[in-house]
Amino acid sequence: MVALDLSTSKAGIAHTHWQGKRQPMCRSVNTGLMDLHDKIARVLADVAAVCGWSHGQFQPNSRPHLAVVEGSFSRPGASDGPLHMLRGVVLHRLWTWRIPYVDVQPGTLKVWATGSGALKGENKVTKDKVIAAVLSTYGGLIRIDPRDSDQCDAVALLSMGMAAYGQPLVRVTNSYQTRALDVPKWPTLATESGPVVPA
Repeated sequence: MVALDLSTSKAGIAHTHWQGKRQPMCRSVNTGLMDLHDKIARVLADVAAVCGWSHGQFQPNSRPHLAVVEGSFSRPGASDGPLHMLRGVVLHRLWTWRIPYVDVQPGTLKVWATGSGALKGENKVTKDKVIAAVLSTYGGLIRIDPRDSDQCDAVALLSMGMAAYGQPLVRVTNSYQTRALDVPKWPTLATESGPVVPA
């Protein structure tokens, strides 16, 4: 499984396998001040690598069964146009590789990551709270840069996808998290062992 927190400045990527071996990892793709097309090419190259795509084909046992992608929204003035371009290219490439993907909206991801349903008011879940929750929950399993919210979001997406298919990275007991897990439309996955349905 692969999880993507796409961004035109720094994207977060987390994955369960690397070069055919189970090895949960995360990383950032820092595109900084690059031209937009160079940013898209750089992110796409990293997505291709974690999907096992090399030299025009998938490497044995490296192709993920699912990509979990943080959803997006539109900002006034279309300032997020470049992000939508990046998402469109990446999602299309996943489609051409026949890797199913599921969108998880940012609010749902915050609830999953923190176990809190407070999306408004003084107890609102902030990026700092998401980072703290992800580090305390998954920091012992996956090396995460504590200053990198993109890596944290990617790890939260990965953990959500794993839990959806009955393979949670940690035990899920919080009712807010259980409800958040029911929000995305998780597809039935075709695997080498046969279909896998959401838990």
